[in-house]
Amino acid sequence: MGIEKITSKIMSEAETVAGSILSEADSGSDAIIAEAREKAEAVVSEARERGAADKVRTVNRREAVAAIDGRKLILARKQEMIADCFDGAIGQIASMDKDRYVEFLAGIVKSTGSTGGELVFNEKDAAEVGPQLAEKLNRETEGGAFSVSDETEPIRGGVLLKNGQVYVSGSIESLVDEVKGELTAEVAKVLFGE
Repeated sequence: MGIEKITSKIMSEAETVAGSILSEADSGSDAIIAEAREKAEAVVSEARERGAADKVRTVNRREAVAAIDGRKLILARKQEMIADCFDGAIGQIASMDKDRYVEFLAGIVKSTGSTGGELVFNEKDAAEVGPQLAEKLNRETEGGAFSVSDETEPIRGGVLLKNGQVYVSGSIESLVDEVKGELTAEVAKVLFGE
């Protein structure tokens, strides 16, 4: 349940921002191309003064460098936009309504197969959903022995299951990281048509 929800949230976030990101990418690439053209025109003017053979070599070299620099800038911006989509999905999951969020977290803990342990949250979730999640898990798990830890972790959302010195991460960040590799291409396709 957890991975499907995350996948759904990531794809939803990607589709939601795709239109605005595409226009932002288009305007950004237009500016880069315009700047590259300006640089190329300056190089052409300078090269005319130095001679025809030198002009051709210099223009070609500068245009190639400008094109490479432009592609690097576009790629960096695309990577930033993809990262923003994943970050937005984390935010959407962490801000679900309380009952859905508890259900989501219960699915994460149940997927470990554990029947007990300490539930470690960030400070906000420890207070807002910790007791409700522990009670739900204890009620729905045979021999359930879950408790809310006094310890908190600096995670944006999700839960860590602690058994002794062993932690099983169910933080939203780690769950998104698990699927990021396989979803990045799909997100890029939605955002940029690639």
